[in-house]
Amino acid sequence: MDLMRRWLAGWRLCRGLPPVIESDDAYSALLALPGRERELFARSDDPAVVDRLAKHLPPDHWLTITTDHGDEIATQLAAAGVRPFDEHKTLMSIDLTAHPQNLAAYESNGPLEYVRVQVDGIIAAHGMMAIVGTDAIMHDIQTDPAYRRRGLGSVVMGALAARALARGARTGILMATTDGFHLYRKLGWQAEATMITASGCPRPVSGDLGPVLTGR
Repeated sequence: MDLMRRWLAGWRLCRGLPPVIESDDAYSALLALPGRERELFARSDDPAVVDRLAKHLPPDHWLTITTDHGDEIATQLAAAGVRPFDEHKTLMSIDLTAHPQNLAAYESNGPLEYVRVQVDGIIAAHGMMAIVGTDAIMHDIQTDPAYRRRGLGSVVMGALAARALARGARTGILMATTDGFHLYRKLGWQAEATMITASGCPRPVSGDLGPVLTGR
């Protein structure tokens, strides 16, 4: 999926990762984290490809499938012996010219842009993005729990959108968590596909809920 590939190009910059490695079936990103040495991003949700990747997934690798058939893919991954996470994330995009815009303090570092919103001298919300060609890949949009429900997430997104347009980007891309999805929809973002992630470690025994997928 081309949009996933474009998202991946910015995501790895936001995380400070080396360039991904391409194979026939997947893109491979080196994270070098405990239990997450690499993450594979399938280039297709074809059942044969998914099955092949899942059955050869090392215990310390993750596998992400971008698809329009989230529940079916999660079931297939579990049947192949890997552990799909409960949270299904959403690949989203927007025409940045239609995005609400705001002003906030920002910092630039090469392809990366950072926005921070302060309240009484405290960073109450922040976010970042990577500019890749005419794409702006948004990442790590967060609001401190003490300052939620004040619209600060919208301020961060609007400031990033304004900065992206100033740098020549025209399309926004992000991967939304369940919590962030509703905010982005209100701002005009469109759902493009579901992203199902699984761990290569063995399936849990009875009573073991397994790992919880949080930040990307």
